[in-house]
Amino acid sequence: MSWSCQHLSKDSSWIGPAAIDPLAYCLSAVEADTDQFAQLMINQRTHRLILFSLVMNVVMVILSFAFAALTRSDAILLDGFFSLIGVIQAVAMRSVMRMQERPADARHPFGFSSYVPLLNSIRGLTILVVCGFAGFQAIVSIIDGGEEPDAGLGIIYGASAALGCLITGFIMARAAKQLRNPLLRVDSHSWLIDGFFSLVVTIAFVVALIFQSFDLNTEARYVDPVLVLVLLLLALPWPWGVMRDGVRELLLIGPSEEVRRQVIDQIEAIMAPLNPREVICRILFSHEELYVMCHVLVEDDAVISVAEIDRVRQEAMDRLGEAHIVSEFDLILTSNEAYGRLAD
Repeated sequence: MSWSCQHLSKDSSWIGPAAIDPLAYCLSAVEADTDQFAQLMINQRTHRLILFSLVMNVVMVILSFAFAALTRSDAILLDGFFSLIGVIQAVAMRSVMRMQERPADARHPFGFSSYVPLLNSIRGLTILVVCGFAGFQAIVSIIDGGEEPDAGLGIIYGASAALGCLITGFIMARAAKQLRNPLLRVDSHSWLIDGFFSLVVTIAFVVALIFQSFDLNTEARYVDPVLVLVLLLLALPWPWGVMRDGVRELLLIGPSEEVRRQVIDQIEAIMAPLNPREVICRILFSHEELYVMCHVLVEDDAVISVAEIDRVRQEAMDRLGEAHIVSEFDLILTSNEAYGRLAD
């Protein structure tokens, strides 16, 4: 704490925040310290999870590149490139997390939250580029007559990779839900999708093994490139969605009409005691964090105390915070309709 709570009383001659009400001040200081400690624990847990994701990605890169060399499988090689992107993403996530822990400053007046959609946009674009290259290679392979993979080793890789990816994905998804962290949420989706791809790889190599057991070697040669194309078709919606959402947030495009209507309805209900003529909101929704600028149009002769303004603002933040993380809520009261309309 910044002030000592020992030996204070209401008749104390000591001048400071506790001179008015030492007990109330001490309780508020303890609560503030508790909140800081809780946030510190959350940050430490988040860093440990990102480090865990980084280590698992490195393991998957080594595993996939080794098996790709042994089996001559482009599908396994593609899986390895996805894991390599995950390594780069995890390193970048750690840097972004450190920046987000720093307070806003003159150069970054709204903090460092914009780095999250920037990171997601780059990740989505990178995966799309890799998918395009892999698709071109698969088409060339089909034209050239395919490649006969080692189906037995492919099955071993697919099963091992699927188990590792799905376990990691469920751990990250559970943590992302508990901590309400958008970076962990995107990372968990990536792990779960990778696990699903590995399951598809396993099934495809089982099919290739069946072809080989029936001396259908020609058909077995096409399993790998066809599998790559199937994986790409399944994969494309996810990186495209990640990149699209990241670009939307960078361009400060507002949330969906459903989220916007829900937020406005809550705010209008909370502002009702102020007897407003109209409530006009400008809303941004970035990686599960809300920024709201609220103009409340009141009558020219309205008398509203600062305490009442603070109360409704806090109530609005509390109510909105039940479903979202509220990064900022600016409340502006005015009787000038033209000025208020600037927020529409």
